[in-house]
Amino acid sequence: MAASAQTFYYHGSSPGTASSDVTGLTVRHQLADRDTQDALYPIPYPSTGLSFGWRKSSIINFFTSPASNISNLRWFLSSTPPTGISFFARVQAAGVYVQASASDQNGISGFTDNSTDQSNNNAVNYTSASPLTVNSGTVITNPNTGVGSQVFVETQLAVTTSYTGGPGPITSFQITYRYSET
Repeated sequence: MAASAQTFYYHGSSPGTASSDVTGLTVRHQLADRDTQDALYPIPYPSTGLSFGWRKSSIINFFTSPASNISNLRWFLSSTPPTGISFFARVQAAGVYVQASASDQNGISGFTDNSTDQSNNNAVNYTSASPLTVNSGTVITNPNTGVGSQVFVETQLAVTTSYTGGPGPITSFQITYRYSET
């Protein structure tokens, strides 16, 4: 039987504090360490450059065991953010959870992108044909459940001066986790 999976975002001082399953739901990037679906803590429109939101750390949880193994875990954008929105992603080094904070508003330490060069961690680079490698080897084996050996995917959203959408939520875009089950 195929494994069943769900996506979690983590908050608070330890990765033991996961959100509820957000698979198929809208997740808001804000100036806060939370997933609440409201208009509080919006990312401000910048007078120059970029205004960054706080980081999000996600992981996929397998709540039923795979037939054999889960491997080749990948992450990618399956639709494009609206014009004037920059979205960055990377695999967090060594799977060490780092809590979101106000310091993220200067850009996440370790992301090599900045207001003039957005080519390295820009999530639009990660497509179904060229996804971000989360884990290349085995993540979890039967009869186990949970997150296995995977690392966090950190994402950060930024508003640029070219964004014309006005205040309020932006048009949604989709991210996808993909894996092999053997």
